[in-house]
Amino acid sequence: MEKLLIYRERFLKFLTARGRYIQSGMRFLGGTVLFYVLGELFGYTETFSQPFFIFMMGVISVFIPISALSLIFYVVIFLELLHVSLEVTLFFALVVVLYFLVYQRVFPETRIYLMMVPIFFYFQLPACLPIFAGMFCGIAGLPAILMGTVIYYLSNILQQTMNQLASGSAHGKVYSLIAARAIDNKDLLLYFVVFCLVTALVTAIRKCGAAHGWNISILAGGVVYLICMFIGGYLVNNEINITSQIGTIIGSIAIALIIQFLYNVIDYTREETFEFEDEEYYYYVRAIPKVTVEEEEFNVTQITVPSHRFSLKRKEHKQEHKEQDKEKGEEI
Repeated sequence: MEKLLIYRERFLKFLTARGRYIQSGMRFLGGTVLFYVLGELFGYTETFSQPFFIFMMGVISVFIPISALSLIFYVVIFLELLHVSLEVTLFFALVVVLYFLVYQRVFPETRIYLMMVPIFFYFQLPACLPIFAGMFCGIAGLPAILMGTVIYYLSNILQQTMNQLASGSAHGKVYSLIAARAIDNKDLLLYFVVFCLVTALVTAIRKCGAAHGWNISILAGGVVYLICMFIGGYLVNNEINITSQIGTIIGSIAIALIIQFLYNVIDYTREETFEFEDEEYYYYVRAIPKVTVEEEEFNVTQITVPSHRFSLKRKEHKQEHKEQDKEKGEEI
């Protein structure tokens, strides 16, 4: 464990020393992946699926704030929807405006959670979403991941509807077919329920003050997610791939534990409790220190002997040899 803590400190020091470059690289990677996923999920406009556009959006993401990136995110979706149906675009715009006025304006820091949702769904890691929200944001992050889930399933419903219209297996107006599919979509309702339960559970365990609460909340959230998906899939008559779900949970738990380990490590064996009071209140304070490990520093002093000392000795030896040769010559 001590070696892991040492490696953690080295990694954090490296991040601190190269923070600006690493942050720029992560923003570029995040922006590139985000708009690549949008192009794959919607893809009705060729411009937004071009590699040059995706690359440029990654570059732009380095220099703009999250609020501007979120605005571009919505604009791209609006333009994609315009190629499908004006009615669907207007309805989605109304939903986004209500979402912004009621929630996003109050919790602006949750924009990143909403944009993460399509990415994690695309890479088959949706279990990370409620666990991350419960770990770092609490219940306040729940509407963001629910809104992101709506966007992801809207893209799926659009693809299914357009494929059916192209093949001739469905007839009618696009917006009516999409509305009917959205109402009958039991997967969307299942994810809503599971995300609410897991986020609430992870938040409650993390805030209850139990020893190792962070790790317990992550494991409990993963187990509850798996159980709810199995039970929910059975109730809505959906086929659940057991191997895929277990792999998803293991990967999500591993990612969450790694991020939590880098975020903080708490030494529960050194827990202390304090009591004090002032004129108005009596305080009970529970203090648990974070674990920090400092590497031992080894100072190596290199001793070098000046080379001119050896040259002086050589000169002295040569002088002695000359004097000896001179004395031998005089004797002869």
